[in-house]
Amino acid sequence: MKAAVTAHSKYTISDIDPRLYGSFIEHLGRAVYTGIYEPDHATADENGMRRDVIDLVRELNVPIVRYPGGNFVSAYNWEDGIGPKEDRPTRSTLPGIHPKATRSASTNSPSGVSRQIRR
Repeated sequence: MKAAVTAHSKYTISDIDPRLYGSFIEHLGRAVYTGIYEPDHATADENGMRRDVIDLVRELNVPIVRYPGGNFVSAYNWEDGIGPKEDRPTRSTLPGIHPKATRSASTNSPSGVSRQIRR
């Protein structure tokens, strides 16, 4: 069996959708808690999202930010991240990701971050 590949800079089938180059927010290390979500930080907005982090991510020109993302999503129930913070459950997540995710960063808040980044 023999295979061949031909690449030519002028040969284009179609444009690549820029959303393919999106990113995600995962509960890994400090990515969410004390990362993009830190309600007591001096730059936090009314949802607890850090404006300084949002500004830095905006500079990356990321077309879309998905939350939750990565391995965290496999054990995530979106209903755990809505409603009053004090009523949201604390759940163990997959080993090595975030031992006890409090769900204090709401499902709506990170989604709102994606909209803020694209402004």
